[in-house]
Amino acid sequence: MNTATEDIRQEPLISKSWDFNVTEPTLYRSGIFITGANSFVGIHVVKLLEESWNGPVHLLVRAKDEYAAIKRMNDAFEFAALGEFNAKRYVMHTGNVCSCKMGLEEAEYMAIHKECGFVLHLAMNPVYYYPYKHFREIWLPELEQMIEFCGHPDFPKSLHYPSSFNAGFFTEPDDFTRLNSNAWQSGYAGFKWVANKVIGNAFDQGLNGCIYDIPLVLGSEGKGICPANYSIWHILEMFLTTGLFIDFRFQIIPVDQLAEIMVYNLNRDKKGHGQQFVRPVLNDPVTETLFRLPAARLLGLSYTSRDNLRELCPRKRKFDFLIPENFYDLLEKVNHIKAILPHGFEKTKLSGTYDVFYGNLMKVMQQQEIPS
Repeated sequence: MNTATEDIRQEPLISKSWDFNVTEPTLYRSGIFITGANSFVGIHVVKLLEESWNGPVHLLVRAKDEYAAIKRMNDAFEFAALGEFNAKRYVMHTGNVCSCKMGLEEAEYMAIHKECGFVLHLAMNPVYYYPYKHFREIWLPELEQMIEFCGHPDFPKSLHYPSSFNAGFFTEPDDFTRLNSNAWQSGYAGFKWVANKVIGNAFDQGLNGCIYDIPLVLGSEGKGICPANYSIWHILEMFLTTGLFIDFRFQIIPVDQLAEIMVYNLNRDKKGHGQQFVRPVLNDPVTETLFRLPAARLLGLSYTSRDNLRELCPRKRKFDFLIPENFYDLLEKVNHIKAILPHGFEKTKLSGTYDVFYGNLMKVMQQQEIPS
């Protein structure tokens, strides 16, 4: 087991003293800059901003040139059935957030500085099997650079950052010794815990913005299209391999409503009324009862215990990583957490949990050619 060799609570960046000197209100510059624009969440946000954002929308895409960047956006829009990507509405940039000045030329970099008062920083893949060292070496310096970018004394920006419920798996002292040991207390989760502390500290020192505490993101209620590499679908694969399933519950949000909540808060922030912490969660979790119905009727699975499932699972190492011995204790750390939505956003607008989960389950089954 690859357990922690470092204490993420001791990261120096968590307590850094920032020299923020805000000299110009953010809201006077109407542009927004989005990193990871072609990501699963990014494309849904970009689609909404096409009509709802009054100002320039700058997109950063990792690609060799603008043509390739537009193609990546088109491909992502097509995957999610979002219609046509209207490239004329956006200002395209090709670069890498981990590079100095994001890999942009000085003039282009300064143009974003001068025009944009808001940043939605979505560029990062949730790779659960990488150790924390990977994120510390690559993404922690990037986060520091992004905060410095947003805290520029002449061109301050409001930083909107998507975090993860996974950060909530680190609450007790013993949790920090389990870093890297499973899919939930992974290096990625450890990084998100650190990022929350780093950004919160920057907020305390005058940086504007919002942290979004996000659960499992699924496809929309109507389309049910989401990446098939999420942990939940790897667990489903083990269920299908053995013909058995175990009970567990988890919190979800469909990607279209997550994007709607983010854009709503961004527009409020533009008017000086943004919220610094948002937890976009459906009213109810996917419960044991909710999962048992499709598991038995659609998939032909039988209920069993964790130990019995492990015994029959051919890939023990993968099983232990996804469903560790403390699996249920871990999930209870986050399953009780309630939604915190931006002021004025009605909870009644959120979809029903069953409809979202069932629609996504059916879509994944189709993608994997599993008969229903």
